[in-house]
Amino acid sequence: MKRLLSVCLMVVVSMLSANDTPQKFWIYFTAKEHIAFSKTSSPAELAAVTGISERALHRRAKMSSTLITVDDLPVQQSFLTQLKERGIAVQNTSRWFNAATAYLTNAQRVQLQLLPFIRSVEPVATFKRKDVPQIESAQRSFSKQSANKYSYGFSETQMNLMNAIAVHNIGISGRGVLVGMLDTGFRWKIHDALKNLKVIAEYDFIQKDSVTANEAGDSWDQDSHGTSCMSLVGGYKEGTLVSSAFNAQFILGKTEYVPTETNVEEDNWVAAIEWMESMGVDVVSSSLGYKVFDAGQKSYIYADMNGKTATTSIAATIAARKGVVVCNAMGNEGSGATPPSITTPADADSIVSVGAVQSSGVVASFSSNGPTSDERRKPDVSAQGVSVYASVPSGGFTGGFGGTSAATPLTAGVAAMILSARPELTPLQVINALHATASIALKPDNTIGWGIVNAYKAVLYNGMVIGTDPEISISQSNEYTISAYVVSKDTVNKDSVRLLYTLNDGSVFSSIQMVLTEVVDQATNSGKYSAVIPATASAPKFYIRAVDAANAPRTSPYNAPTNIYDAKNGTLNVGKRDEVPSAFLLHQNYPNPFNPSTMITYDVPVTGFVSLSVFDVLGREVRTLVQEVQTPRTYFVRFSADGLASGVYLYRLQLNNHIQTNRMMLRK
Repeated sequence: MKRLLSVCLMVVVSMLSANDTPQKFWIYFTAKEHIAFSKTSSPAELAAVTGISERALHRRAKMSSTLITVDDLPVQQSFLTQLKERGIAVQNTSRWFNAATAYLTNAQRVQLQLLPFIRSVEPVATFKRKDVPQIESAQRSFSKQSANKYSYGFSETQMNLMNAIAVHNIGISGRGVLVGMLDTGFRWKIHDALKNLKVIAEYDFIQKDSVTANEAGDSWDQDSHGTSCMSLVGGYKEGTLVSSAFNAQFILGKTEYVPTETNVEEDNWVAAIEWMESMGVDVVSSSLGYKVFDAGQKSYIYADMNGKTATTSIAATIAARKGVVVCNAMGNEGSGATPPSITTPADADSIVSVGAVQSSGVVASFSSNGPTSDERRKPDVSAQGVSVYASVPSGGFTGGFGGTSAATPLTAGVAAMILSARPELTPLQVINALHATASIALKPDNTIGWGIVNAYKAVLYNGMVIGTDPEISISQSNEYTISAYVVSKDTVNKDSVRLLYTLNDGSVFSSIQMVLTEVVDQATNSGKYSAVIPATASAPKFYIRAVDAANAPRTSPYNAPTNIYDAKNGTLNVGKRDEVPSAFLLHQNYPNPFNPSTMITYDVPVTGFVSLSVFDVLGREVRTLVQEVQTPRTYFVRFSADGLASGVYLYRLQLNNHIQTNRMMLRK
């Protein structure tokens, strides 16, 4: 009987090999790698063993006391090794789905399905996105003279429509928020409106490198769409383009391949959002809405638009449940369609799905409509998606960018504003604020959802806020004047608004009453409050505290005085007070596996001679990274593996007589 089965399998494989062009497949596994950790482990300890950043773990704490779940455990390395031994090159791995993707022939697919550690093998979807043509607006104007804090140029219309300028005017512009962008690519380093943005990481999931701008092999317009979308979250060029969250930090993921037509493979999107979540993003903006597959593939139908079928939709929901506000385009398949024209992953649960309107507020004819097939209302909210003013990769600007692609980053910028003012909010609380304050909140529909975003009302929806962009001025006699807006929809207790500052890094704080110097709303005591720190030889660090009528205290920055503003050189920096690590600790490198570089982090609790070196598996030293006396603090060292072969490496940290060693994987 066994011989008969073997002969049959050989016949099937032989038949499949006749027309055996490799296609990309998801390979789902039956088990996961085991990682030992305790429920009482600190975020630093969890980060060290899982590779998930402390920032991500602190964000997850808003959602649950269980910071690490089964879907965070890595794919079992032995399974990947067995694939490699069979000549299968893994393209992406997914912790959340316990899977890898690879190009397989039909013969390989059949053979893999017989292996005991393989649960299933399924095709990777390749989606096509429908764009709208760029049409320059015939009429465009802006106010050259105004009382606004910034000059918006031609971007004033789109910012005014969603009432975001009013939020800038009270000193909130995304500070403290980490925004992830999923798109075609980003030529940001040379653009006047983008080059000063705080980009902390970027990765090309197509060519597997850290370059997200155009490079060899890319279509000439590969990075066009992503550059424009990025500018609508954080673009800043005074008098030309000012977007909502220009003081945020950014992580960039290049996921969408643009050869001759716009398409994307879903495993790139999943790999990117997993990576961003593990890095600690607060908001993700994805202007990628899909419905039609490439020819010859299984396509989703409207019945599948339930948030539980498309892989990208499931991944978006997982990210939301881990505390990320995911903003995704509804698609450009047409408004008022029957059946509804909603695309994936806009059908995902607990995310912000964004529709498009004209500058007049009328729904755009191309904007996809809802509801989902399980009858959830979509979109959630809408923003301008016609004749939007945005950056282009050449270094200039266009007034004709459009689609729900444009409306989505505009909305993501508002979500960043909300979290800048209220970082403790969960994704559902942010969504509720957007819903409750939008233009048709009392009568939502399935064309523009709860309506056009109202940033100012949404920021204040959950209570009093203190501006996260305090103003600092220094007199000739070295007096520091600190001003910040304290605004509430209820009433600010004026006597409670105080400036607390320190000249010795927090050992002692002095408290000064702040005075209302500029009224925003007399009825609620909302406005700009100011205080003067007496002449000092050293730059102060400070925070602001206030209480509203409900006796609810707030600080700026959030979680002060652990987090604190630094007025050094008259500029504003935000960070933790200098803290001495409590223990000697070598953290797990990140990313891991990596190519070509990775970050190694370690804690030094006492002054001593520190040595950090990298060894191959035979114990031969291949790099010396640190050899010096270091004082107590946390250190970050980037290791570049140029010239080294793929494989496992050890990195060893020694402080005086203490030694710790970890493993890392270089995968080229």
